[in-house]
Amino acid sequence: MSAESPSPGPAFTQVQLIGPPAEVDRLMALLSSGAEVIFDSPSKPNDRGEVERTAQVVTHPVPRPPSPELGMSVTVQAVLETESGAFPRLPGGRAAQEVEESVAEALQAMPQVRRASSRLVSVWGMPASQE
Repeated sequence: MSAESPSPGPAFTQVQLIGPPAEVDRLMALLSSGAEVIFDSPSKPNDRGEVERTAQVVTHPVPRPPSPELGMSVTVQAVLETESGAFPRLPGGRAAQEVEESVAEALQAMPQVRRASSRLVSVWGMPASQE
């Protein structure tokens, strides 16, 4: 008779990126597009203008298929393109929190959603329109 041990919780893999801010942000966006990622705050630019950013990628040891009876956890990444003048204090901390709260409230209003949370991943300027 063999005793089964309880399955371990999720595993975390840490990724560290150092480089120009725009490139580090671009790579973090790519990483988050294919994995569940928890971000650290980026550092201030050093003398060379480089920043350091750390991400923890979450992996689950045993896949759990969605269960209509128990509910499920759904991770969604969305990109919002804004009009000029929207969120003028971004990427500041308080403005980021306001965006996160607004997105979470919108998601919470969806039918059958128990709880919603949101995390601001990056803030990018839009390119000038080409005419």
